[in-house]
Amino acid sequence: MPEERLGTFEFLSLCFITFAAVCNVSVFFNFHLYLQGIGLSGKEAGFIIGLYSLSAMALYVTASQCISLHNAIDCMTVGILLVVGCGVSYLFAEHFWSLVVVRIINGMGMFLVMASCMVMLVAIIPPRKSGLAFSLYSVALLLPYSIMPAVAEVVMPLIDSPTTMYMLTACLLLPAIFLALRLRLRVRDRLVEQGGGRSPRPGGNAGRENLLRRPVLAILLVNGIYFIIFSSLFYLFEGFALAKGMKHPGFFFTTQMGVMIVIRLLGGRIFDTFSKVALVSIALGITGAGFVLLRVMPDQTWLLPIACLFGLGMGLCVPPLNALMYLNTSPRYRGYNANMMMLVLHVGSFLGSFFGAWIIAVGGYDQFLILAALLAVTAGGFFYVVNPTNALSLEVDP
Repeated sequence: MPEERLGTFEFLSLCFITFAAVCNVSVFFNFHLYLQGIGLSGKEAGFIIGLYSLSAMALYVTASQCISLHNAIDCMTVGILLVVGCGVSYLFAEHFWSLVVVRIINGMGMFLVMASCMVMLVAIIPPRKSGLAFSLYSVALLLPYSIMPAVAEVVMPLIDSPTTMYMLTACLLLPAIFLALRLRLRVRDRLVEQGGGRSPRPGGNAGRENLLRRPVLAILLVNGIYFIIFSSLFYLFEGFALAKGMKHPGFFFTTQMGVMIVIRLLGGRIFDTFSKVALVSIALGITGAGFVLLRVMPDQTWLLPIACLFGLGMGLCVPPLNALMYLNTSPRYRGYNANMMMLVLHVGSFLGSFFGAWIIAVGGYDQFLILAALLAVTAGGFFYVVNPTNALSLEVDP
């Protein structure tokens, strides 16, 4: 059984590895503008950005069930080496097809790292602290989005190209290899407990029934919509800020992510106390209001207060979604369903960057903000309506 405390070596190591890995995602906040600067069109740039998520999506569909505690460390190590190699490759990839190859391999590497971390995470967290565990783990997912844009604002004047920043950030993952090797020794007890770490593959009728259960489908859909909104805002905001004549747009994300982190650090127990369904619906409504305010704000003085509003909405949304999936999944399928959450994360990231860039190219930033607000509010209302009792059934098959 998982220990009833969270401050274990395993949990903290997974948080650090996740942090270092996501730094290699968040550092690309200016990638859309960089790609246009080397001659790609806005739509080509959106496609290149989305390819990372597209390749990871393909692997989550076809290979996530193959990762278990038995092979997670090996998969993680290979993934780290691929991500570091891609970080160096951005220095040399300057044409469309070379960037296509690098982004695909980058997505494969991130899949191996993140899927392995998730399989290990759901094996070690105590069920009674699932909301708090996912809240704290999500801090490792968020910190890079708060830190990297601000660091880039300081570092970019000192380097010749954003690709140097991509390469330096990739090197942050190298120490994670040593943590992974240390974790190999720590998971041996888990392997014994779980019969060698090889869980039954979630295939056949039982696997399909698991994914087709109403709570699971609703959670996956809303999680995907959240990341459509999140990724479109993250990758496309700098272009919006420059179009509006705003200065230092990276600090918008520092403020937003800072609020999200504070909520998840100080309010973690909220996610195990209040209705998780209500929290998700309210969070999406607040996020929709943030897009509306971006659309109507008269000047830049509104920007950081709006960033705080986004931080509040997005900070409240993800931990209860992950906790609901954990609680509504039998132990047999928890690792698999956790990786299905990662799959829809990548689906949302691809759709957000690709279609967001397309909407902006066709209708401008104002139309993008209106559609994003409608999507957020609709998702929040849907999630509340399909769960009218504000509590999903916790009865799952053993």
